[in-house]
Amino acid sequence: MNAAEVKEAVATGAVVLDLRSPPAFAAAHVPGAVTMQFNRADLADRAELILPHGQELVVQDEQEEEARTAVGLLRSAGFHVIGHLEGGLPAWKAAGEPIATLPLMSVTELHERTGAYLVLDVREGYEYRNGHVEGSVLLPTAEAWERAQEIESDRPIAVICDDQIRSAAVASMLQREGRDARLVTGGIVDWLERGFPVVTD
Repeated sequence: MNAAEVKEAVATGAVVLDLRSPPAFAAAHVPGAVTMQFNRADLADRAELILPHGQELVVQDEQEEEARTAVGLLRSAGFHVIGHLEGGLPAWKAAGEPIATLPLMSVTELHERTGAYLVLDVREGYEYRNGHVEGSVLLPTAEAWERAQEIESDRPIAVICDDQIRSAAVASMLQREGRDARLVTGGIVDWLERGFPVVTD
């Protein structure tokens, strides 16, 4: 699919699934896209976890081969994939289409200004109970697509997980819903490595 075809598909309800790394997605992506980093071994399983089968999808990746592989894997798993963006984001930009960005923040920034954000922890319940940022709210990644619209806050939303794969996906869903979301790079792993406190339940 070329950029014009993808634009038309998005206008009628399709979602661009961006399979690049979280930093690449954060730097520039198709507005409204959802990110899920490519990994051939578990792509379909992770899609089962976070995406509804009925949703029309357009795959976008940096590598054409990966994009075509992802289309096949996701279709085999029962997802409604209508194609991939040929030429990736460079082709989208070359066509004069707008791009969006996802703000990033470090765990140090979050630690220094925790109260300024609604901290959304998107790990599983057992991970959250073993140690989380004080005051953070649990929203497991598997529930994020259905519940993203419920998340309202008069503060920006800082999304965190153990690294940044799940949190990037959820932050992109929140951004798609118009929320002021940002991705906490490094996640709880970095938080603990820096000796910042956690709460256990």
